[in-house]
Amino acid sequence: MLQKQKISSLQAIYLTFATAYGGVFFYHSYITSLAGRSAWIAEFISGFINIGFALWVLNVAKKHPGKNIFQILEMFGGKWISAIFVIAYVGLNIVLSSLLLMMCGGMVKTVVLHNSPIWAPMFLMLLLSFLIASSGIENLARLSSTLETILIGTMFTLVLAFAVITQFDPSNILPMLDSDVPSFLKGVLLAGGGHSEVILFMFIMIESLHQPRKQFSSLTIGLLVSVVILPGVSSFLFSAAISPEEFSRISFAGVNVAFSLTIGKFIQGLEIFIFIPYVIITILKLSGNFYSSWVASETIINKSSKVLIILITIATFIFTLSMRSFNQAFYYYILVIQYCVYPFYIVALSTVSILMVAKGKKAVLRKT
Repeated sequence: MLQKQKISSLQAIYLTFATAYGGVFFYHSYITSLAGRSAWIAEFISGFINIGFALWVLNVAKKHPGKNIFQILEMFGGKWISAIFVIAYVGLNIVLSSLLLMMCGGMVKTVVLHNSPIWAPMFLMLLLSFLIASSGIENLARLSSTLETILIGTMFTLVLAFAVITQFDPSNILPMLDSDVPSFLKGVLLAGGGHSEVILFMFIMIESLHQPRKQFSSLTIGLLVSVVILPGVSSFLFSAAISPEEFSRISFAGVNVAFSLTIGKFIQGLEIFIFIPYVIITILKLSGNFYSSWVASETIINKSSKVLIILITIATFIFTLSMRSFNQAFYYYILVIQYCVYPFYIVALSTVSILMVAKGKKAVLRKT
């Protein structure tokens, strides 16, 4: 079965990067409007919160290697409890995938395909994501490692290192903590909710780890880079290159900021180095969502079936087509990230942890 494929520590790290980014690329300007010049600080704080959730998942995985969260739930809580969480998990993934697909499709239509129907680029991205996800986690990991190496090198070398630093303006990030406390905390929650989608994928990814105990340290370091350092440093540099007031008013922040970046007097058009990563990372994120939803749904029927991933993909496209615009998807994505993602993690992880402890105590009492 595809879900029994195993991945190395390095592949797992690349997968955490691929699944930690997605919608946050499109709504980062809203984080800036909330947290102001301290948006990059909000990114760092939210990253450490997500590290805590990731370590929680990994600690559960260490005790039951080769199983995902829902299989562990079934072991300790029974079929029905596991099924309830699986249905909620798949539903949340489909909603997040649909909203992300609409936002990326809106960006593609706005930036390059002005006269094409919005469903055309969305269908192509959906098809590619389906093909990648249905090929299994090993192929998803290999593709992620190849593409991310190129993307990260391109973005940081050609855009950040040469363009942003040359336009670095300390007045854009000083004074720090210029927003009120409630707005700053809301910015932390929003930034964390976006990157914490990596936890959704980790619920399934942990079953594919060779040895969770030995891979614990390397995965922690990888998560530190993907959900703390990279988003924090990127936000800091972009904030310094453009005023937070202007940054907070633009859509597709990275792409639109890149329009204004130059290297010297002659090299322009750097937005292509941001636009392409937006699309590729969206495809990788959708692939991770489809794969994890597929494997989770298989725990209900206890067998492997590609019909399930086909149904998940179709449901995502239908839900996407039911939305009217980028703005509607943007609004609902923020609502889901703020009020649904963290509660789901907390309830699911608390339930499995409580059941494990309770069953452990019963086993001890029976022995005595």
